[in-house]
This record gives sequence, structure tokens and C-alpha cells, in this order.
Amino acid sequence: MDFNELKALCMEKHIPIIREGTFEFIKNKIIKNNYSSILEIGTAYGYSALLFASISCVNKIVSIEKNQLSYTIAKQVVNNKIKFMLIDAFIFEPKEKFDLIFLDACKSKQDILVNKYLNNLNDKGLMVVDNIFLKKFANKKNLDYQKIKLMEKVNQFHDWLLKQKNFNVEIIDLDDGIALITKN
Repeated sequence: MDFNELKALCMEKHIPIIREGTFEFIKNKIIKNNYSSILEIGTAYGYSALLFASISCVNKIVSIEKNQLSYTIAKQVVNNKIKFMLIDAFIFEPKEKFDLIFLDACKSKQDILVNKYLNNLNDKGLMVVDNIFLKKFANKKNLDYQKIKLMEKVNQFHDWLLKQKNFNVEIIDLDDGIALITKN
């Protein structure tokens, strides 16, 4: 499956994809720091992994997904830089470190994932947490109970991030918000 087919499929199936501004921002960070390895937590259909693979200095991407259907679709993306894995992020135990960790999964338990994977970040690496504002829900009335609870969790995560002393956090109000995390 090529890039255009994958993007069209994501749009058709309402699978969230990385926004263009967010990708360009991360791409510039990757190029500036000559990052070569990426761990992606939350593959979905593999769209962002394929975008990251298009960056010349990137030579290895490990992308994990727990949903069987999403994983099956992502596996149709053929790129020798990308290794897709069917595994839950709360179970996966990588043995290596990465220059960039892109966290785009489980919005209700992101604090656990940040703490878990920070040890897999190279000393000068960057962890990016996507969609920390969930703006698509922020100004809507009549949200169902699940969406209200998700918004509360996301807001708690945002507050938790700002209180951390064990790592550095920068919040960027770009697209749906990203958090940039680096080691002290």
C-alpha cells in the first residue's frame, strides 16, 4: 500500500492521522538532531510510521499496535525501515533505546506510558506526546459520558506533565497540542 492509498483509507475509515503541522514540526526536530531511530507507540494504520520513514536520516522505526485489525492493515505498508509489532504498549519491553519516541496511544493512561518508555529514550533524545488537548471535544456541548471522562483524563495528564521534575516538558500549541519531553 502506498502513501496516498493509506491516507485515503484512513480518511475513509475515520482513523486519526498525524496532522501536517505536527509532522513538519517533528520532522524538523528529527533532521536538526540527526535522529535515526524511532519508537512509535500506537500504529493505527501505519500512516505516521510511513511519514517518518520518508525522512532520510531515519533508518529504523519500531511501531507497536494492540488492535489486530489496525496491525493487519499496517502490515500492508511495505518499507524496510519499519517493523510493525502486534503488542500492547503496557506489556511491550523493548531492549533498546531510541532517538525519538512518538506516543500516540491510550489517551487515558499517558502518564504510565511516559514513565514506562522514558528509559528507552536516548540521553539526547525526544519523546513527543501527540493530541494532548483533544480540541475536537473541548468546545462541544452534549458530549457523552466517555468523552467527558476522556477529556478529564487528558486534562489531568496535562497538569501532571507540568508538575514533573524528573524530566523536561515543553507544551506546544500546534494542531491538537504536543508535549515535548527530554531527559534532565
